[in-house]
This record gives sequence, structure tokens and C-alpha cells, in this order.
Amino acid sequence: MTTEVIRLSDNPSLKSVKEAAIAALRGGKLVVFPTETVYGIGALASSAEAVDRLVSAKGRKKGHAVPVAISGWRTLRYYSPNLDEVTARLARRGWPGPITLVADATSPNSRFATLPDEVKDVIMPRGTVGYRVPNHSVFLEILRELDEPLLLTSANLTGEPPAVSAESAKVGLGDRPDLIIDDGIACFQRPSTVLSVTDGTVNIIREGVYTRDQIDRMMVKMILFVCTGNTCRSPMAEVICANMIAKHLGCGIDELESRGYMVLSAGVAALPNSPASPDAVEVMKNRGISLENHQTQPLSEALLRYADRIYVMGRAHKEAICSQWPDDAERISLLSADGSDICDPLGGGYTVYQECAKQIESELDKHFSEIISF
Repeated sequence: MTTEVIRLSDNPSLKSVKEAAIAALRGGKLVVFPTETVYGIGALASSAEAVDRLVSAKGRKKGHAVPVAISGWRTLRYYSPNLDEVTARLARRGWPGPITLVADATSPNSRFATLPDEVKDVIMPRGTVGYRVPNHSVFLEILRELDEPLLLTSANLTGEPPAVSAESAKVGLGDRPDLIIDDGIACFQRPSTVLSVTDGTVNIIREGVYTRDQIDRMMVKMILFVCTGNTCRSPMAEVICANMIAKHLGCGIDELESRGYMVLSAGVAALPNSPASPDAVEVMKNRGISLENHQTQPLSEALLRYADRIYVMGRAHKEAICSQWPDDAERISLLSADGSDICDPLGGGYTVYQECAKQIESELDKHFSEIISF
């Protein structure tokens, strides 16, 4: 059978490309996809026949797990419900992108539990699964429309160099694939970095696009404070918290990131690049903490995704965030332990700001063991 090749450059609408790929996969066929790393060959996880063909096409040895491509970091818990916090952090920050995360998938609540046994033997022979979310827009759209995972492994015979183009995939695999989607030379031309987490420690199984140093920078713990305009409460909370962590670690605030912590703030209705309130700056100055260089920033999906702990100043802030980004609700807490709001000092003068700062510090004291230990 002759392999069909579809070039993305010849299909500006891309609708027909996606339809052809989805139809092929649902028909039990093998499809070669472009990704940001190297080209991969995929088969629908629910099709035992297609998975068997994939293993044969690759010349894969029994017991050598085949990774799985999913549509995004939010779907990971459907497949690995007992996900640890560090792996969840890597998924939020590194996907879509050139990272393969290995995580346990033996929970009876995993969506993999319903797969045919012969498929589970291929993707999780030792109870763990390697997950990928490739950073390629067309491939991601296909994954989202399929709404189920694909087995995805490099489009080459086992032991041979990975394919960095559609042409090299065709040379390496011959007519084994049914369809090849051609998007030119892959961006990185290197495999993804494969990671696993053991007792909170990140292990690099295979170094690829990302190096150890880059992974370490990705692992910095980030605390985010949110108020309305990011001029009063959240910036004061940011610098008070940063100062508390620095004192605990015995370092300067400017050294926090190198010690594994980042503290930021934002506002649900903030305008960008405005200074902090003059009274907030003065109150912090009298505490020996600088707010003079603060610039406001609006809350964004990227900030929320990067944050490990999100503390809001009031209930309205939590409601606003959860209404727009409901999947982030589990990482959002009211700063006030009793569920009340931190009073907004805007327009109240120096004394009101001073009382607000005291309230923020008192509430941070209650959360500090959680902040410093996660």
C-alpha cells in the first residue's frame, strides 16, 4: 500500500488535513505527525489493532513502553489521578513543549483502565506512562478533536536516528505508515527531554531539548498574590512574603529565585505598568522593604498556569478567577484564614495602609509553613 503524504504548505485552511488525519486514526491507521522536536508516528490508543501495527512498524521490543500524546496539562489527571505536585508543576509549565513526563497510571480511576489489555501492555508495561503534549498547533487541534490519547513514538525504526522531516520518516519507515503529514523540518531536531519524579526529586531519564539547568529553572516554586488593581494589597503581600521567605532562608530578596522561590502579584482588573500606591510604597519603606520599582500587571492565564499557590485578597477575586479559569480553583486560597476579605485601603490614607499591611502580615504568618514547605 502506498503511503499518502499531505503537505501543510499546500493546504492553507488545514481543515481537510485535520479531517484526513482524524479519519485515518479512527479507521485504525498509522499517521506520521510533525512535532516541535522530531516527527512521530501515532496510533489511536483505543485501537488494539492499530497499536499492534505501530509496534511492528517500529520494530519495538516487548516491554519497551511507547509514549502517549494527550491534548494538554489539564487532561493529565484523567489518566494519572494520583499525580504528585511536582509532576503537575512540570506539566503546567512545560506543556505544550518538548517534555515527556513519566507518571504512575495504575489507579482504577485512570481512563487507561478501560483500554484493551494488549494496549496497556504497550504503553504501561511497568505501570507508568510517558506523556507528551507536542507544541505543534495542527497536531494539538487534532488531539483535542479526537478527545482521546494517541500512542506517539518517533517516526523511525528502533535504534535508528529520529526523523526530523517527513522525507526522513518516509525513508526510515517505508510504506508502514498510512498517512504522513509534512510540515518541513522539525524546529528543534532533537527528541524531548524525558522526566520522572521520585519523592519530589526530578530525574532526567533522557536529556533532549531541555537541559538540567533549564529544568531546574522551571522547577522554581512560585507564589502569586492577587487583588483588583495590583497597586495596594497584592504588591504589599508580595514584598512582605518575599521578605519573610528571604529571612527564613538567610538570603537577600534578590537571591530568592536562585534559592528556588519566586513571589509575584497581579490584579484581576489591573492596567499594566503603573506604580504602586504612594501610601503602599511609604508603608513598605518604613518596614525596610522597597516597593518603588513595582509595576502593575493584569492577571493572565500564563501567570495562573505558572503559579503553585495563588492567594487572593477577597472572595470576589476568587470568584472572578474561577469563573474564567475553573480548572485552577484548587490552587486558589483566600489569604485571610477565616474566609474574610483583606480590607482595601485605596483612598484611606497612610494609617489605613499601615493597618492593611499588618493584617496581610498576620495572615501570611498563618500560611507560612505551607508556603515554605510545598
